[in-house]
Amino acid sequence: MIDTPIDLSDAGTRPRSHHRTTPDLALTVGALGVVFGDIGTSPLYAFKVALDATGSASQTAVFGVLSLIFWALVLVVTAKYLFWILRVDNAGEGGILALAALLRLDRRHGMKPYTLFLLAIAIAGGALLFGDAVLTPAISVLSAVEGLGEITSSLDHFIVPVALVIIVGLFAAQFLGAGRIGKAFGPIMLAWFAMLAISGAVQIARMPQVLLAVSPHYAIVYLVEHPAIASAISGAVFLAVTGGEALYADLGQFGRRAITQAWLLVAFPALVINYFGQGALVLGGQFGGSTFYSLFHGFLLPFAVVLATLASIIASQAVITGIASLAGQSMRLDFLPSMRIQYFSHSNPHDLIAPAVNTVVGVCTALVVLSFRSSDALSNAYGIAVAGAMLSTTALFLAYKVREKAGGAWRSVSLAVTVLFLCLDLAFVAANLGKLEAGGLLPIGLAAAVVFLAVSWRVGQMRMAELQEGEEQGLRDYLKACANRPPTTQRSAVFLVRRGASVPRALVELTDLAETRFARTILVSVRTWAIPRVPQEDRIQRTEIREGLTRIVVSVGYMQRINLPSLIAGELQSLGCDPDETVYITGLERPVSPSIFAKPAGIILSTYATMARLALRPPDRFMLPPSRTMEVGMPRYL
Repeated sequence: MIDTPIDLSDAGTRPRSHHRTTPDLALTVGALGVVFGDIGTSPLYAFKVALDATGSASQTAVFGVLSLIFWALVLVVTAKYLFWILRVDNAGEGGILALAALLRLDRRHGMKPYTLFLLAIAIAGGALLFGDAVLTPAISVLSAVEGLGEITSSLDHFIVPVALVIIVGLFAAQFLGAGRIGKAFGPIMLAWFAMLAISGAVQIARMPQVLLAVSPHYAIVYLVEHPAIASAISGAVFLAVTGGEALYADLGQFGRRAITQAWLLVAFPALVINYFGQGALVLGGQFGGSTFYSLFHGFLLPFAVVLATLASIIASQAVITGIASLAGQSMRLDFLPSMRIQYFSHSNPHDLIAPAVNTVVGVCTALVVLSFRSSDALSNAYGIAVAGAMLSTTALFLAYKVREKAGGAWRSVSLAVTVLFLCLDLAFVAANLGKLEAGGLLPIGLAAAVVFLAVSWRVGQMRMAELQEGEEQGLRDYLKACANRPPTTQRSAVFLVRRGASVPRALVELTDLAETRFARTILVSVRTWAIPRVPQEDRIQRTEIREGLTRIVVSVGYMQRINLPSLIAGELQSLGCDPDETVYITGLERPVSPSIFAKPAGIILSTYATMARLALRPPDRFMLPPSRTMEVGMPRYL
């Protein structure tokens, strides 16, 4: 398998990355559907779960919960993400892997214990997002479809089957492309947020004193007076901010200004109005099983159920698309083995699907729905994965701030603010720990499985690199051996070579064992930079070693797909090669693992060997033409 390590050279030698900087109305509306789909559906269950945690519907309990939700939205989403963390990006891209790239956590050798610790945080945070991707569609769709039971109790037994049909259809529809599915996301979510605001405003107008809960003292007093249930209430309140991490993860797709406008002008006020409307409804004693659906009466209730279902599908779609993008970035950063990625757009790198990841997440989501069968039961498992992922992001952000060169008072203030946000995240993680026995172990278990696979892959790749370094033939020795040998074929050949290697093993084997020498040999290395995209003018570096032997280095960003024949076609033509006749030769690496008991890392190496056999082969990874591609190699014993 061709190695494509991240290059983190000094900024002066790095390629530039072009990204969107000018927001418009379409971007702002689009952000409502993709960025705020998850957090936008939280009113379906968050207030009810938090109120149930208090065990009371008194004014004190309602005011305490509303105050906690309001200030959670202000501190976690608005202050921490919108006005603080979004200030740091990697050439316009955000997310936990963008921070990992900025911190140079992709390196395989020479990592200090501190860097290894940060790498563990990054891997754990990314793994927790995989667990979140399983739970978000389940709880969103279930909570929406439960509106059927609010219309009439006779429909209760249809809730789980309908939810399963929607989830299966949603994951199957991914093969059509997220771009096609998402064309109507923004307008539908705009209608959803409008319904949230209007339904909540009606109830607030009937009981305006509920607005007093904006004061933070109601939250503080309630937690102080009820210490026995403070942790459970805080963990339930956290459900109101799940989805907040999408602001950072989707930064590259929409830009900071568009996300800011969508949150401050639409999403945040609509959510606050609806939560306070639900609180007013409870104070008036006019609610049934669901505090959300009790806001609607008569013909409005079926309409609300339909719109809530559409909104929950959108929320699920946003998470599914995000996890596909995260999987692609993980492969580029060498945290996971190469898998097939199917792109649907030439201009939008986020419009993609990782079929294997999509299938696994879809099956797990369906199993979760069948196991928990209600949003109330699932709320115990939901939240802890998001809290852990948020904590990981803030910890890496703090590490980045520590490494900043800016000094003086501003640096001290910056670090202090970040530490305060880290303490807030720690408080929410601690509050969610009480959910472990009631279902919280599910996302932790899923995350642990992903961490084990990522660690196994990383350790195995390091071992393979050690073996390759010992086997590579020096360039001078190869040139000396082939100095006076004429070519045996007039065709040109492209050999894929690991960056930093002198001569690929496949070239040596063909030359020495098969006595095959090509008229022109091109050694191609693929370099993945720690930026999202490398512009066209910076992608190719060519070096003439001697007549008939050329080295080409192809630079790409960690979010770019690699169509190698297309990328080097112009260089081949300038060398006098016919791109349609050139042969591509890759090394076939077949790692053979020892017994799982033979070495301390036996089970890890065995897992790596299995993953390597299932991983995407270089011809597929680099989109090489099947009829002109040859794989040459031997087994490597780990």
